[in-house]
Amino acid sequence: MKRLKNALTKIKAKDLVAPFVFLLLLLPSVFLRIKNNLKKRELWLVAEEGDARDNGYYFYKYIREKHPDNFCFYAIKPESVGYKKVVDLGNVIKFGGLRHWLYYMSADLNISSQKSGNPCPIFWYFIHVVLGLYRNRVFLQHGVIKDDLKFTYQNKTKFKYFICGAKREYDYILKNFGYIRDNLILSGLPRWDTLKDSSRNNKNVLIMPTWRDWLGGDKNFLFETKDIEKTDFFKCWNDFLSDKKLIEFIEDNGITIYFYPHINMQKFLEFFRPLSKNIKILSKEHDIQKYIEKSNLMITDYSSAVFDFALLRKPVLYYQFDLKEYREKQYPEGYFDYEKDGFGKVVKSKDALVECIVDCANHNFKNESSYLKREDKFFMKNDRRNCERIYEAIK
Repeated sequence: MKRLKNALTKIKAKDLVAPFVFLLLLLPSVFLRIKNNLKKRELWLVAEEGDARDNGYYFYKYIREKHPDNFCFYAIKPESVGYKKVVDLGNVIKFGGLRHWLYYMSADLNISSQKSGNPCPIFWYFIHVVLGLYRNRVFLQHGVIKDDLKFTYQNKTKFKYFICGAKREYDYILKNFGYIRDNLILSGLPRWDTLKDSSRNNKNVLIMPTWRDWLGGDKNFLFETKDIEKTDFFKCWNDFLSDKKLIEFIEDNGITIYFYPHINMQKFLEFFRPLSKNIKILSKEHDIQKYIEKSNLMITDYSSAVFDFALLRKPVLYYQFDLKEYREKQYPEGYFDYEKDGFGKVVKSKDALVECIVDCANHNFKNESSYLKREDKFFMKNDRRNCERIYEAIK
């Protein structure tokens, strides 16, 4: 009963109003479609759930700069950190507003890097998946898929187009997720077009742990924020950040560590209290792509952001102290085996991780040839034409 009550608290007023807004705008949306057909133009709507810094933004930027005559709009909240840079591109509408609803219902293509990217996820899940209507969505993805992500299966999304960043990912999704070849586009991710390595002469280490659904995720309403200090997740990462040998080494060698937990874990930031001025805690307001570009080494557990880092052929380390629990409670393994396919060494203990960092720094953050070969094999040619390929494919 308590779980049900907590679940009901997740329902917002806009979710209850959504059916009425839909009915109110149904006829106007039909008229707008007719108008667009008469003018022989296609309406494309791009939206992301958060700030303009993911594949949606980079694809929209490409369209506005390379195809300015395209009838394309971007939906974003005015209070968003990235609002101004999108406004400068033009054709911006308020995320969640009536115009967003109208354009979402009228669009030929609804494009997003998130599974939702719409004005009311609960309502539109019912429309898209349960009723099978408005099947015009383009999924740009948030990152390269490597695990068995059942929530992205075709029967749970009904995407029209699914963008893939790598050949092995494409083959795995085609075989296991229920899509046909016409649904999949092998192109590379839009944000990779502008990704560059600016780490020369730097000594930066970027740490990006991914989220844990059982630690206060959408499926666990009963997890109290203060309980994070009792978890292995907090203990392992906090012990690492407080390690005396690590702190002494980075301070003696002028190395800066940036700690950026997944956005779903940002509510726990206050509990991490670094003991060194060389360790910086990053919040969701920071543009993580800039830190990927300027860092020399990346450490993660299972984050797909590591693919962006590896694309730049920079060294990677995996700290996987809870792999068994992660596989049981979060995502089953897909085609990617960290020991055989990973872009860096996999360690299970804090001491081993510190040793690897020291060794990597002492070798001027040079990537090992064996991992470079894995990266060369995994990625397509980085020709910065990913947006172009996507645009041509969906046009």
